[in-house]
Amino acid sequence: MKLKTCLVTGQYPPQVGGVGHSAHRVANLLASRGLQVQVVAFQKNAAPLPFDESVLSTQEGDVLVHRVKVFNPSAGAENPSEAEILTRYNREMFHALEHFQRRYRYDVLHAFFLYPAGFIAGLVGRLHGVKTIMSIRGNDVGKYAFDPLRLPFVRSALENADYVTSVATSLTALADRAIAPIAGKARTILNSVEVSRLQPRSRPALPLHGLVIGSAGLFRYKKGLLYLFKALGSLHGKFDFSILLAGDYFKEEDRQPHQQYLRDYGLHDRTIVTGKIPPEQMVDYLQLFDILVFPSLFSEGCPLSMLEAMAMKKTIIGSRAGAIPEIIRDHENGLLVEPGSADDIARALTEVLSKPALRQKLADNAAQTARALTPEREFHDWMEVYQTVCG
Repeated sequence: MKLKTCLVTGQYPPQVGGVGHSAHRVANLLASRGLQVQVVAFQKNAAPLPFDESVLSTQEGDVLVHRVKVFNPSAGAENPSEAEILTRYNREMFHALEHFQRRYRYDVLHAFFLYPAGFIAGLVGRLHGVKTIMSIRGNDVGKYAFDPLRLPFVRSALENADYVTSVATSLTALADRAIAPIAGKARTILNSVEVSRLQPRSRPALPLHGLVIGSAGLFRYKKGLLYLFKALGSLHGKFDFSILLAGDYFKEEDRQPHQQYLRDYGLHDRTIVTGKIPPEQMVDYLQLFDILVFPSLFSEGCPLSMLEAMAMKKTIIGSRAGAIPEIIRDHENGLLVEPGSADDIARALTEVLSKPALRQKLADNAAQTARALTPEREFHDWMEVYQTVCG
């Protein structure tokens, strides 16, 4: 009889975001290797719905996906407090996941992100005697460790977990030392990249000139683009370059400050922001880059766009945040900089812009590193966790 696992997440395609894409990749990876996999994906909804109208279940390849709309209004003067909203939100997610557990009788509840998914999976797992795996992805530890409302939920998820995985050893250490002891039941599993799928299908016609420098993903403060802009501003006039941001701002309120930074540093006219890119089309844009910079400040996980760019022989500059320094070896397969240091980024850019041979060496070695981060390696790591949890 196949092991039956349920991945619980607050993000799943077509929703954008790294957590959703990782949950989708792992769900299909496990299903393609013989596990029976379902997904329960919680989605915030501004209006309350009867439960039988809030669930959409679809068979997507080998994975059965249940998308559940959960009432979560915005807090405000005319609305309940944030604590009251969270109470109802948590209760509704708990009842939904308990419904699916009773119906399908999962062997494992595997949560992506500690809150809400991990907190809810931990409660249902304890109540029904089901094994639980919690996967730390980034903000769930890097941000919620400092959130007085959500920290108790994160701690509960870690304490209830039979096993904890993380995409970065630094996140595991923070969780273990600052929130709840997990050292005896935790390991890091880096994301994988399927190199054979990274074949561009077309070349976007963008007005780029000189060397193309930039970043890829969803852009918000924690991604540290301000420091990249400051560094590029200091190089203005010294090198011929265009700035490409392959992706979009995480929320609309992130747009204005980033656009203002570009204007402040005289970069606005040489910058292109593509807007949201479907995951399967990102490779078309990655081919345009010469240098990609990932200047994250904190709460970073294991950026998939960085792994894809490495696989495509691009030169990488990354900050010492999350899993980046676990993957990038300074001056071997990329350059490492300190988070929040525009000077470090400027020095790194100057070095690779003025030394084409170094740029080529770093790109070639980056591709070798990415080729070792295979789906087979990731599946093997996941199965070791499942075997540990389920015996």
